[in-house]
Amino acid sequence: MNRFFSLVLVLGFALLSAYPFGWMFFSSFKTNKEIYQPKQLLPEEFDGQAYSLLLEGKYLDFEGSLWQSFFIATSQSFLATGVSALAGFALAKYSFRGKSLLLGLAVLIILIPRQALVVPVFEWFNWLGWTGSSFSLILCGIASGLGVVFFTQSFKNLPNELMEVSQIEGLRPFRLFILVFPLFGPGLITYFLLHFALCWQEHLLALLLLDDSHLTLPLALAKLSDSSHRAPESVGMAAATLSFIPILCLFALFFNKMRTALSQLSLN
Repeated sequence: MNRFFSLVLVLGFALLSAYPFGWMFFSSFKTNKEIYQPKQLLPEEFDGQAYSLLLEGKYLDFEGSLWQSFFIATSQSFLATGVSALAGFALAKYSFRGKSLLLGLAVLIILIPRQALVVPVFEWFNWLGWTGSSFSLILCGIASGLGVVFFTQSFKNLPNELMEVSQIEGLRPFRLFILVFPLFGPGLITYFLLHFALCWQEHLLALLLLDDSHLTLPLALAKLSDSSHRAPESVGMAAATLSFIPILCLFALFFNKMRTALSQLSLN
């Protein structure tokens, strides 16, 4: 009986979570009048004209914005994963002066609201003359407090005996890191996907750092929904639906790896 109620509860939460995404998908086939009636889930007629208008580039450069988002999110996630893994490895397995301070700063970065850092970051990049290009948004997301804490906990699972053997063999820390790197595949993939999802939906920093020729999908969608209502609402819903697919596919493909990594963290 308890299992039945648990199943009903989980299904109920799943339906509540999936409803907004279902409404977004079905709204891509609706007219403006139907969209402005939020209680109406299904369209009266499934018309895929919104997707045709979107891919034709009549209202926005969807393919260009999609590529910009993919390039920035992938590049930033690769670099952030590598840098965070190196920092986490050092904090987890080596003792040095200032270690506790660095770990505390990583936690502090997580606690500080992102909005509070936006203006200083913009002023710094503007002073360096790095605003406008994709490089600016890629660079400002490499250092991640969440990544440092995540990998610090992950590398604590590395046996201390291995560290002792490496010291006897005279292996340098970076060489040892390269050797044990493949052992933490699930954790690396998990953090990469988490960072990818956060970067994919980045709006505020992208708005300040990028120019009109490097718009990401969130910025393109925001400009599509302007006060002139020049584009049908269904086009925006179609763009939002297509932009959600890459993240959904990545999480579906690597779900088992993520579950393995998170279960290992919970054992620490």
